Amino acid sequence: MDIIWIIGIVVGLVVVVVILSAALRSMRPKLPEPQVFTPSPTTARSLPASSSASTVSGLTPQVVAEIDRLIGAGQKIHAIKLFRDATGVGLKEAKDRVEHWSISTTAPHTAALSNATAAYSSITPTVRTPASVRASLPAFVASEIDRLVAGDQRIVAIKVLREHTGLGLKDSKELIDAWALGRAR
Repeated sequence: MDIIWIIGIVVGLVVVVVILSAALRSMRPKLPEPQVFTPSPTTARSLPASSSASTVSGLTPQVVAEIDRLIGAGQKIHAIKLFRDATGVGLKEAKDRVEHWSISTTAPHTAALSNATAAYSSITPTVRTPASVRASLPAFVASEIDRLVAGDQRIVAIKVLREHTGLGLKDSKELIDAWALGRAR
């Protein structure tokens, strides 16, 4: 009988040792797994009817430019809201995307961004003559452009015109070239 008691005690001790080793192994700290951004599949919220005209993801060039502008201005909350409205994704995914957003290399010139929030432009896109642009500019800006054009500093004149109108490079160059021709007459 004594042998049965001894075998029982040994078996019991082995069971206790196995349980304790498993418990201690599970309590060891584990190395963290590297975190990689992966968009979570979400169901799209209801989108406006005009979304079918935009790109599949909802990020049109205008939306991308506006998100770039908002992030550049430090307005991440507004950028997240715009991203959600444009794509229909959930809050967490939009927040992750905006936090990992890099400013687009095709974003408009920073001079154009200053006028991006204007409700309307004082220069109509259909009529862009040097006279109409000159009339819409403050007098000191128009005289500065006159001085630059007369001094054959067209590149600087184009830069000044872009800063004050938000026009693109091509339109500004064409206007400054026409401006110079108007002064030559």
